[in-house]
Amino acid sequence: MNECLHNICQSFEETTDFLIDKSQEKEKIVTKAFYDFLECFSSLKEEKLEFPKEFQNDVSNYLKGNLGLLKKFEDIEMRYLMLSDFYDYCRLTKRYKKEH
Repeated sequence: MNECLHNICQSFEETTDFLIDKSQEKEKIVTKAFYDFLECFSSLKEEKLEFPKEFQNDVSNYLKGNLGLLKKFEDIEMRYLMLSDFYDYCRLTKRYKKEH
């Protein structure tokens, strides 16, 4: 897996309890991981096609300025949920293994 996507999964692990234990520090981690994900995922070539179309479409349309997605992802919880979906997908497909 691409190194920047790997790093996003690692930083996401610092926020796994975000929905029940919010803090400014965790919000910063989620926000940074979200923007890192947009940048990293949009820069992928063929590897991007291995991921579900939902990620491809959301990233592409968000970066094109789709008002619905811009509004949706203003919400920190929606950013977190998208990152959570990405993390879960990477774990389920064994693209990412949690380091102990």
